[in-house]
Amino acid sequence: MELQLNKRSVSYLNPVITECRNLEQTQELRLPDGMPDVERILGCWGQSVLRSKEWRSDTVSVTGGLMLWVLYRPEEGGELRTLDAWVPYQTRWDLPQQTQEGKLLVQSTIRFLDARSVSPRKILIRAGLSLCLLALAPEEAAIPIPENLPEDVHLLRRQLPLRLYTEAGEKSFALEDTLSSAGEDLADWSPLYYTAQANLTDQKVVGDKIAFRGAVTLHVLLQGPEGRAEGRNFTFPFSQLAELERSYGSDGEAELQLCVTNLEVEKDAEGVLHLKAAFTAQYAVSDVTTVSTVEDGYSTQRELKITREELALSPIRERRWETMSGEAALPEQVHSEADLSAFSDFPTWDRQTDGYCLDAQGTAQLLSYDDKGLTGTQLRWSGHRDWKTEEPLRMAMTAFVPGEPQLNPGAGKLCIDTRFRLTCFAEDGILVISAMELGETVQKDPARPSLILRRAGEGGLWELAKRTGSTMEAIRQANGLEGEPEKGRMLLIPVL
Repeated sequence: MELQLNKRSVSYLNPVITECRNLEQTQELRLPDGMPDVERILGCWGQSVLRSKEWRSDTVSVTGGLMLWVLYRPEEGGELRTLDAWVPYQTRWDLPQQTQEGKLLVQSTIRFLDARSVSPRKILIRAGLSLCLLALAPEEAAIPIPENLPEDVHLLRRQLPLRLYTEAGEKSFALEDTLSSAGEDLADWSPLYYTAQANLTDQKVVGDKIAFRGAVTLHVLLQGPEGRAEGRNFTFPFSQLAELERSYGSDGEAELQLCVTNLEVEKDAEGVLHLKAAFTAQYAVSDVTTVSTVEDGYSTQRELKITREELALSPIRERRWETMSGEAALPEQVHSEADLSAFSDFPTWDRQTDGYCLDAQGTAQLLSYDDKGLTGTQLRWSGHRDWKTEEPLRMAMTAFVPGEPQLNPGAGKLCIDTRFRLTCFAEDGILVISAMELGETVQKDPARPSLILRRAGEGGLWELAKRTGSTMEAIRQANGLEGEPEKGRMLLIPVL
């Protein structure tokens, strides 16, 4: 006789793609008429800008570009010059078959930039970019639950609190402000390049909203009236609210990724520097859903045939912030720092026998003054750390905060701390009973005792009751137990 199983449906967002991908773009730039010939390239900087995300039936695509600036010294001498360019990118990921349209969270970072002169009028740029994608697709898991069972059928039930993604979206906002530096007049200073980094200081799910705040750090290389270059940081705080589809309690949590969608620094006729910037906060919200499952069953009177299946749920096991420290050796002749910036690869990880091995690397662009004047130097840095864990996990990087490099001239090195958040998903599915078939009643052996002695083993009370034809409750009552017995303890087993 096949027993009836009802099914409870659990809706969630499944992380169908959790991948970081490296791109490399090459472009040749020609100096416009009116710009002097190149004598020496001092450095190259960039800002990654996200333009669009698209979910199609079988692929997802991301488009954007790099705002680039190449700083060079002209052959004819005089002030430093900057050549700016736009380098577009587009990449595509294949989706699993029969995937419903969902939401995309994308973060990008510049891995490296390299510029060299091909001729006095041509510059070749090579740019490396990393894109990290989290694609969330709506799915439903049907969990079988046996009901209306005969009294002789006993089930091992579990209440599993699972943290699952429930919704995702984005909130765009803009910043417009003027650049000021402790009352200093910047009218005689001109921007050579600028980049922006938006960092969160606080985020929280409050009912049907996400409240988040932080600050945008605008880094600008300025050239003064006497031609001296100097890097400056300007900070602009922000506070935002994003509307959610439903209200959440204390278990509701949000993961946010901030990306730049537009960035401009312009100087007006009065010499005032103005910032115009736009950002998109991409978010994924998770909540705890308690799922009732049946893992095993048996009958004390007849044979019970069980069929099992694995539900492909992807619950979040944990989220953790990691810090990767990296170093690079400094050149010997560095008299004074004019500007310092860094580019970072997204960290990579490899499974080891006792955990994971995490690695990160990147480059730093140093402008410094020596005996010959302003000099540009590119440095490579790397970092490594081990993370111990016994549980097999599927990991995704869901936030990345590039570190601000620091010079330590006394030790002759550059130091950088890069922070990133790993979201770890269970690698194995959830095993449940999908079908149950009850056989004919088996006649009891009249010679079998109604009470036997057995030693508690590895399987606990459930395995002991199943093997001896008793129940967990009967064993507890016979031995005065409240929980699981100590391994090796002799127990009285009532045989039903």
